[in-house]
Amino acid sequence: MTDAKEARLDQLEIDLAHAVHTIDELNAVVIDQGRQIDRLTRLLANMTDQVEELMDNVHPGHQVDKPPHY
Repeated sequence: MTDAKEARLDQLEIDLAHAVHTIDELNAVVIDQGRQIDRLTRLLANMTDQVEELMDNVHPGHQVDKPPHY
């Protein structure tokens, strides 16, 4: 091979190595974000259940009406 082709091939291999490294880093970030989203979704569901339970227990059968000035 000529020197120009070898230099070009070397540069392509370097660029590929950087791209693979970047993809691996991004994949780790995406996996971590997926775990965080799952955790937050579970927490939100639990909190929603707690708020609904509190609303039911505060004044059973009580309807929230508009104030008299409406």
